[in-house]
Amino acid sequence: MAGNSLFDGPIPDTIELVNGFVEYLKTEKSASHHTIINYEIDLRQFIKFLGERCGPKIDFDRQLTLKLLREFLGEQMKKYERATVARRLSLVKSFMKYLHQEGYVEKNLARLIRLPRPHLKLPHTLRPEEVVRLIEQVPIETLMGKRLKAVLELLYSAGVRISELVGLNYADIDLPHNQIRVFGKGSRERLVPVGLHCRAAVGEYIKAIPTFQKRGKDTPLFLNRDGERITVRTLQRQLQAYAIESLGPKGALVTPHTFRHSCATHLLSAGAGLREIQELLGHRTLVTTQKYTHMDIERLKNSYRRAHPRENRRKKEAET
Repeated sequence: MAGNSLFDGPIPDTIELVNGFVEYLKTEKSASHHTIINYEIDLRQFIKFLGERCGPKIDFDRQLTLKLLREFLGEQMKKYERATVARRLSLVKSFMKYLHQEGYVEKNLARLIRLPRPHLKLPHTLRPEEVVRLIEQVPIETLMGKRLKAVLELLYSAGVRISELVGLNYADIDLPHNQIRVFGKGSRERLVPVGLHCRAAVGEYIKAIPTFQKRGKDTPLFLNRDGERITVRTLQRQLQAYAIESLGPKGALVTPHTFRHSCATHLLSAGAGLREIQELLGHRTLVTTQKYTHMDIERLKNSYRRAHPRENRRKKEAET
């Protein structure tokens, strides 16, 4: 592109490009706060790699080559799991696309690199009786106990993400109609049904909150001791501590997402359709929801091996 001032002029500072990209994610892509934080972490890895090879002031148009991109990918695959590498390469593709759109690079070379195919990793779930035990055994004599029970009921009944749950406001709860309004990834809004047990737990929690804290549509639903919106990290710590106390060592594997996965898996096992589960969980595509089909098949295989007479006989013969 000889003669084009965009490419013949001064090279923009790397930090300026990074800040522009982050702003692009916020305004143009409506990326969630969690996504932006992860992208910033991954982008630092990429920039550090380039800085070691290109110098502190990187000329993305002239210095960044396909060979360098593949070298970055190869280095990442030696250190990290495929899923992490795939996420970081996705970030690089988005960043390079942004640079190309803004005229900082003549060609988007990242388009020529394919994402590594991650191994299917089935999410951890609990059995229905384990979920019920966790929820029913919560001591609800205190406000913290009432809050924890309401949190667990919403995670399992509505299948919401922990970030979506923390973002709920008092006005988003419609108990008379057994539903809540959730703002998911990309600020996409959806209405999610909740069960009667969930309605009761959330209702008890709301009753325990002083009236002045419920005024205004933007009042957070789940509050900390200071009356402010509780953080994701605080809820994660409390939930895992309670899970370990209730389930023993197995509780260490329990996260807020465990309840979301369990909700979807149990619904699928009971006959719910993938489309309905996709709508409930707020997945953008059906491909994401289909992983629960794989989980159901794996469960079927395990049950088959345990219960089928021919399989049992073969197992006994192998042991003798």
